[in-house]
Amino acid sequence: MDDTVRYDVKAAFAPQDLRTFRTGDGKTYAIVSHFPEKKLIIDTWIGGFYTVAEFRAVLTYICDQFDTGRYAYWLADLRHLNSGFHHSETWLAEYAFPRVLAGGLVREAVVLPEDRGDPADYDVFGSASAALRKITDGKIRGFGNVSDAKAWLFDVG
Repeated sequence: MDDTVRYDVKAAFAPQDLRTFRTGDGKTYAIVSHFPEKKLIIDTWIGGFYTVAEFRAVLTYICDQFDTGRYAYWLADLRHLNSGFHHSETWLAEYAFPRVLAGGLVREAVVLPEDRGDPADYDVFGSASAALRKITDGKIRGFGNVSDAKAWLFDVG
């Protein structure tokens, strides 16, 4: 995988990789890493996944990590994802998000791609925006870049 995709995330947090997710044909589509000193978990999406099960496997893994009590912050980097997840917007709001809240989530920052007006199956911006609207408690917010996301995640004021 091209590390330039994660350059600004690596520069901002110096994360350690936990798990790489691959499609059935071996292509990497997500990497989950963490920065334990800040109680931060990061999911970086690359290219696309093929099935709902592949998408949900990453989020279920993150939920499992929050269940350990080791994390309080979450950065989701969707800028390089090219598969929409409209099929899982309600699942995210009703299953995944309550699980991470119960596991101690303080804040989640979602770094969004540009709105390119893609069709629903490829519209990551539309999928993420719809999911963010379903979760309106103020603990999750979308950003256009990693530096703004980092500043908000760890804002103590």
